[in-house]
Amino acid sequence: MPHKNLSIFILLCAFLSCIVSASAEMWHDDFDTENPDAWDAVGKRFIWKINDGFLRVEVKREWEIDYELYQFTAIPGPYRNFIIKINDFGGDKTRFGFCVGQHFSDTPGDDPFFYIFFPDEIRARRFDGKGHSHPFRFRLSREPRIRWETDTLTQMELHFNLGYFVLFADGKFRTAFQDANFDKIEILGFVMEGINIANEWVGQAWADSFTISGLDIIPEAKLTALWSQLKRR
Repeated sequence: MPHKNLSIFILLCAFLSCIVSASAEMWHDDFDTENPDAWDAVGKRFIWKINDGFLRVEVKREWEIDYELYQFTAIPGPYRNFIIKINDFGGDKTRFGFCVGQHFSDTPGDDPFFYIFFPDEIRARRFDGKGHSHPFRFRLSREPRIRWETDTLTQMELHFNLGYFVLFADGKFRTAFQDANFDKIEILGFVMEGINIANEWVGQAWADSFTISGLDIIPEAKLTALWSQLKRR
């Protein structure tokens, strides 16, 4: 191989190595374009849109949705340590949040247990991401029963470490709690709450950007993240 080509090859390998290393630590999405390799609309896909640099979601009364999931898939789980930052996050007359979920073998049915971080509160729910939910009857949730008067946030920041949750809102500490059963997270994603027993939520919501960092990623997940990043370029 000529020296020039060899140098180019070495530089390319170094560049790819840097990308893999970055992917092992962080994933960022500005929601400038659709990215089916990074996100999966599990239920009713039509409510989720990428538009004008935002993830946008809309519900209408006639659509009869309950809990719809926009799941993060760029880096496969489980996730044991991470920091999530979501910028310009909230909605108008909606129930829009970010959820972390896990399956439990001792809970009847297949619906995972989720903590949902809304801009104004934290709620625990069981749902399948396809519009169906079930009540809690077999497991006690640990989230603080606090509500804040914040329908939108400039930034939400969630720290997770082996069952410990720490939440910041607009740069300020908001709350912390522990659930020892949540030693790992299997599902991450945005969630829109629609029609339920007591309320009908109708409106629009949005998120400007999403970042997850601090991940410990196995080699197979590195390749998945790298491939997804390269396809977007």
